[in-house]
Amino acid sequence: MRLFLFAIGGTGARVLKSLILLSAAGVRPIDENGNPVKNVEIVPIIIDPHKSNDDLKRTESLLNDYRQIRQRLYGNQVEADGFFATRFVTLHEIMSDTSIQLNDTFIFNLGAVERTKFRDFIGFDTMNEPNQALTSLLFADYQLENRMNIGFVGSPNIGSIALNVIKDSDEFKAFANVFTAGDRIFFISSIFGGTGAAGFPILVKNIRQAANLDINNRDVLRRAPIGGLTVLPYFNLEHNDDHRIDKADFIVKTQSALYYYKETLTGANDANVNDIFYLGDQEVSKPYAYDPGENGQRNRAHLIELIGATAPLKFLSIPLNQLQTPDGQPLPAQGWEFSLEKDERDVNFLTLRAKTRQLLYQPMLRFHLLFLYLRTDFAKHIGQGYTEDAPKLHSEFLNSQFYRTLTDSFLRGYAEWLTEMHDNNRSVSLFVPGETDMARSVTAIGTRKALLGHKSVDPNVFKSEMNRISRDSDRYSARTVEFKLLDLFHQAATKIINERYENVN
Repeated sequence: MRLFLFAIGGTGARVLKSLILLSAAGVRPIDENGNPVKNVEIVPIIIDPHKSNDDLKRTESLLNDYRQIRQRLYGNQVEADGFFATRFVTLHEIMSDTSIQLNDTFIFNLGAVERTKFRDFIGFDTMNEPNQALTSLLFADYQLENRMNIGFVGSPNIGSIALNVIKDSDEFKAFANVFTAGDRIFFISSIFGGTGAAGFPILVKNIRQAANLDINNRDVLRRAPIGGLTVLPYFNLEHNDDHRIDKADFIVKTQSALYYYKETLTGANDANVNDIFYLGDQEVSKPYAYDPGENGQRNRAHLIELIGATAPLKFLSIPLNQLQTPDGQPLPAQGWEFSLEKDERDVNFLTLRAKTRQLLYQPMLRFHLLFLYLRTDFAKHIGQGYTEDAPKLHSEFLNSQFYRTLTDSFLRGYAEWLTEMHDNNRSVSLFVPGETDMARSVTAIGTRKALLGHKSVDPNVFKSEMNRISRDSDRYSARTVEFKLLDLFHQAATKIINERYENVN
């Protein structure tokens, strides 16, 4: 099953970043019986004309690192189990129509929008006088003068016009041509800004009206299972006299958009979206720097983005018969909300509700222990035990492209993500910041008690367990050394967590 994941605007990119990191940890959609949903392939499509957006660039960098790491671990196989299990691919990787020329990137090409001012895009100077007067009533001067390579600056009325070019793009045609029965579509966007609030309904409309477009798979696309995460206000902005984006407008914009979404997307009589997820937070966050787009737009990671990343996983776990009738007609839209187990400003695993905790706890703990192990004792263990079994791990591995990408780039992004969430309001402290002691690394969760104190957890415990697994297994003889290292650690961590850490499920 392929999930075409449209991440729209800055919020879309930030939620996608959290999904990438959860997927690296091995978090996967879980079906009704508690088993991982098999053979899932995700096709992220980032839609944002603001290419210099730092949040977009950080997400793109993590995606490219993830793809390189996973390729070395599993090749092109779709189904895997362990770290980096879920496969992320570009449209270019999976398209078969050679007449369509696409770059091998996760970012949608919006060149026609990015290279112009809004007034030029709509041909304002070629309008007659009455139409110019009407347009001036509908759009403020700063909106007409907006150079759209910085996005739509909190103006969904601009985005709703500009983003209509998507349906005629090569990327949309490629997406439509590779979409097949059994695939699903999911949108991530905010509702209180410009790009996301406009992009979500426009893209849904173009997909549901695919019968009117010159593309393959029109009927299959028109009946596609569609889900969406709508992110309500969850942060504040610093005061600025430039009112192109005003935090005071967030709630008004949200109310207006929700009414519009009800009419066009989720209405009981004509639902265009099968499942819609709502997230927001009234907790006052530390204000982000006011930045309409000119200065790069780099926001701290937030709890809402972490929780938002679980929405597409939930959508993948919903049986098809709960989304559609047997003949493929959408059932009335289901709405989902999220709440914490405890309404606290400092969030850890125990603050999350049981199902979310069960989804995240063990994979994220395994991944964090891998992060600590690679930062502390791994290099010291080369030349001992499991590293000497075939295929051998030599000291040169520390300078390999794979290891540098994993540790110097991807895991550095992971550490940055944890720090930013911890420093935000609400503060997210799943793991103790700066703590390298494995036994004390999980906030509010300790190790199990033994006869004389708590059971120990340290890098040597992992080395011993990895030595044992390596001696008793021949599964690595035909695999890469990279796969051996991460798979051994995954198996060892699973056993050690079950035996030595408190059970929080």
